[in-house]
Amino acid sequence: MGIHLLFLFIHITLATLNDPVLVSIGFIVHCIVYVASSAFSAGKSELTVMQPYAFGAALVALANAKLVYRINQYGVDPTSTYSYVSIKHINEAAVLWSVGSTFIFIGYELTQKRSFGKISLYITNEKILNNIFKSVVILSLMNISGNIINFGFISGGIQKVMALYGDMSLLVFARLWGKTEKSKYRNYALILCALQILSALFTAYLRIQLVIPLLIIYGGYLIGVGKLKEVFSYRTIPVIAVFLVFFSMFGNLGANRSHFIDAFTSSIEVQKAAYSIDAVKNSDRNDPLTRSSNIAQISNIFKLVERNGYYNGEASLPIVYAFIPRIIWPEKPAIELGAWYALEIGVATINAYGRANNSVNMSIPGELYLDFGWLGVVLGCMGCGSVLAMFWNAGEFMASPYNFTGALWGGYLLLFCMLGIGSDLQIFVTFTSTFMAFFIVKKIVSINANSKHRSALAR
Repeated sequence: MGIHLLFLFIHITLATLNDPVLVSIGFIVHCIVYVASSAFSAGKSELTVMQPYAFGAALVALANAKLVYRINQYGVDPTSTYSYVSIKHINEAAVLWSVGSTFIFIGYELTQKRSFGKISLYITNEKILNNIFKSVVILSLMNISGNIINFGFISGGIQKVMALYGDMSLLVFARLWGKTEKSKYRNYALILCALQILSALFTAYLRIQLVIPLLIIYGGYLIGVGKLKEVFSYRTIPVIAVFLVFFSMFGNLGANRSHFIDAFTSSIEVQKAAYSIDAVKNSDRNDPLTRSSNIAQISNIFKLVERNGYYNGEASLPIVYAFIPRIIWPEKPAIELGAWYALEIGVATINAYGRANNSVNMSIPGELYLDFGWLGVVLGCMGCGSVLAMFWNAGEFMASPYNFTGALWGGYLLLFCMLGIGSDLQIFVTFTSTFMAFFIVKKIVSINANSKHRSALAR
């Protein structure tokens, strides 16, 4: 807690210098110090959801600093993804990201020992683990062939759990591989990783989905081994190599969304036709770091408040009815805060189908400021941090590599906090519905187990 309060003072002090690059660097230092101190507290390595959060938030701050430097040097590129940035409010945007994220850290610290209802289910039976592997293989092959089953008509939470079942089963087997060093779990993990990458090559829209399976298998193995020195082993070399290829092809991959395989199989002439090399040179569209920046969207938050005043909850109002399951309200409108915001700041239009043609995340601090100002940022971000702590503890992720539901849930939180940190408050709707689905599964299994136990005693 003391670290965060100290850096909060530093962030506020740096804000007075009107230098967003310096503000961003200050926050990056904050994150590095926090991760170093929390990961080895009391001489013991301890993984929490806030360490990847700090990594993701620092990465965004680094992207913000790079973008501001680029704007200062070359001005705003009208062909770039940040062309709508509000120059007047760049410093305020950098400060909001740093201060808001700091209060998320503080909120986590305040409730780091508390938890929602436990959802952990331990599976040690080899036969069940083998069947899980087989079922994930079948689901992966169905997804690759375009025949995946959609459970969204029941609940978004159920659909999310099914998606996590495929992705995070990989984490389970990678972690068991690291813990036990059994060749069976190694083979399971490698096969599932290959299938997930293959599925992303043929069906994914977001480029990051191509490397997420590699992050999961690598991270799962390291968590299973439990030794930091493994980061410096030969197993890290393939990870680095894949990311180098990924970054080198980032632009071409963007021209082949939903069928990334074409970026690797098409001829050079076809690739040039699909993606203008001149456009790449003159914009940020082949730069994954710059595209991680959120300073453009946050700066427009201040522009809206300057023009319209605080929205007093209007921006976040759709979240209120988002918790109603679609099975109860089939006609429930889609919750699209990003589309609403894009329309509000003038970077989207309504297409022929009545939908916005663009979506822009406000970020959690940005949405809270738009609705309720700085008081909303302080209280809201602390609340978000507290809820994250209780969600994380409910899964008991670190208790055992055989904690199957805890691995699915905890892995999801870890991955989101590292890569999806720019999302707005809508993400907590997804968190809640997904958690409730896990909680219901845990209750059903527990009731069934108790019933069998009572029957055995009666006999």
